[in-house]
Amino acid sequence: MGVYEEQIVPIKISRLAEYVAQRKHIFLEEALVYVYTNPMYDKLYDEGAKWWYLSTEALYDEFEDARKSDQIPVTSEEFEFYTYCLEKYALAKRLTGLQALALFKRYKADEFLVEHYDLLHTQGTGYVIDEIDRFIQRRKRR
Repeated sequence: MGVYEEQIVPIKISRLAEYVAQRKHIFLEEALVYVYTNPMYDKLYDEGAKWWYLSTEALYDEFEDARKSDQIPVTSEEFEFYTYCLEKYALAKRLTGLQALALFKRYKADEFLVEHYDLLHTQGTGYVIDEIDRFIQRRKRR
């Protein structure tokens, strides 16, 4: 990555978060969560794609599209299980809930948990935490 991207992306993120906060009528911190947990976040640093060239409004539209396409339908039981796993993982790894959420989103552990709900929800907490950790570690190596 070039020096220019390293310098411009943080400014783009700041402007995008301010724009998100304004559009969605949320606090700036919530807007940062929106940006950092969005699948488009990593693409901002993709030198070949040059997403950072886009205007704030265009980036917002791309982030919205990515957020909408990233949503997976879940039942109430699956969501309760997902939330339980998120909290237990955060505690086990000494993370905040927000840090765990960002990690789950980045490596798609949320999809893993919902996709394998039928099997995982019958297992013990320690086993599930280990499975999540293995899943994330495999994704990090890609």
